[in-house]
Amino acid sequence: MAQTPWNARFETILRQGLPGLAKGKAPDADVPMEHYGLDSMALIGIVSALQSAYGVSLAGQVVVPVRTLTAGHLWGIVSAALQPSWDAGREPFGTASRGRTPWAIA
Repeated sequence: MAQTPWNARFETILRQGLPGLAKGKAPDADVPMEHYGLDSMALIGIVSALQSAYGVSLAGQVVVPVRTLTAGHLWGIVSAALQPSWDAGREPFGTASRGRTPWAIA
């Protein structure tokens, strides 16, 4: 089995929100999580848990539809939110930087 790109904390949070994920199996990074029972309410719970666990905000930027969202997509969003912004501290074109990452879930 190929190693997943995420850490154990992320997988634990996914397991709690994916009712169709078989015990002892990791979600496939490229399979839409809808396959594991993800719906919009479960996604809200997962996003909330991820925000708390990692101390990041995942709201208000790029929308990924629930029906196509994969664990790999979500891990990419969390990973991006954990990285310092490439333009941190700069004010583009005279406006205040929002300090947000280029990813989010709605």
